[in-house]
Amino acid sequence: MGIWFTSDTHYGHRNIVRGVSQWADKSGCRDFDTVDEMNDTIVDQINLCVQETDTLYHIGDWSMGGSRNIAEFRSRLNCRDIHLVYGNHDRAIQTDRYQTRALFSSIQPLMIQRIGGHRIVLCHFPLLVWEDHHRGVWHLHGHSHGHLINPGYYSRKVLDVGVDAHPAFRPYSLGEIADIMERRTVAKIDHH
Repeated sequence: MGIWFTSDTHYGHRNIVRGVSQWADKSGCRDFDTVDEMNDTIVDQINLCVQETDTLYHIGDWSMGGSRNIAEFRSRLNCRDIHLVYGNHDRAIQTDRYQTRALFSSIQPLMIQRIGGHRIVLCHFPLLVWEDHHRGVWHLHGHSHGHLINPGYYSRKVLDVGVDAHPAFRPYSLGEIADIMERRTVAKIDHH
């Protein structure tokens, strides 16, 4: 049974797709011609890695476009056990506006969990400090789409696990994250 982490899939988000975006500045857009092409790639990449009996932690910004895209994206993923730490684009899931909460194993704004022998703080937003950061607890986040530029921040035990941050545009395995965190330091940046 594998353990995987991702975020910021933005399933169905038209403006994040370079080929159809209406944004004036397309520098932050994904290099796809259509929304369907992006959606299919995201689903294929997740299903290629994450097996039906694995666990996937999705750290926010699941989809855009209402109930149809929430349910459609979930139905296309093979994994049965998906925990959602909701992000700023997940208000409909958070409030259960479309009765979609049942699609997930759990839904919360922040998760502090022992996963695979590691204590991990999962939050959609990058945190400056988190519980027991000075003791080596990891922090996994999304939101920044791999664009948070602060080398000092990422020398610590923190990682953006969004699809845009992974070199292969896919989820991170727990093993990959453990290898990355092994090279990072425990930094004491406040009075702790």
